[in-house]
Amino acid sequence: MKRLSMLLVSGALAVSAHAVDWSKVSESQTGSIFSLDLESIEGSDINIIDEKDVENITVSIRRTYPTQTNEPKEDNAKKDNAKKDNIHHSDQQLLISCKDASYYRRAYVNYGAKDKVLASWQSEKPILTTKDFKTTTPNTVGRTLVEQACENYEQAEETA
Repeated sequence: MKRLSMLLVSGALAVSAHAVDWSKVSESQTGSIFSLDLESIEGSDINIIDEKDVENITVSIRRTYPTQTNEPKEDNAKKDNAKKDNIHHSDQQLLISCKDASYYRRAYVNYGAKDKVLASWQSEKPILTTKDFKTTTPNTVGRTLVEQACENYEQAEETA
């Protein structure tokens, strides 16, 4: 069952892993680069049971971790925890509510060198409520990603 789940997650994110339209949105203080797959942004038909008439969007994001260096171990420990697992990048699929700048992570795949899958996860929740969403904080990478995805979606809708 775990293998099937991993295949489903990999399949769900396969398009984003090979996307040609990654757009850098932000860089964290630790050097991670956050990008949106502009081609993946689309309206979602997933209903949130306690919120009617709200259009949510889905988007694929990528976090690329900084390249490891041969720093002393105590310095490395202070940096991103992902380095200990040798994660090169992580692709995630988010369900976003532009109304309140919140998101629900639907799936992720962590990749090592040469796009080797290190870990994956896919939500098994059949029904979502607003309590499942994480509201982003202003002036953070998360808020910047959500706002950029929403802005790109709105622009695409206006030109369609």
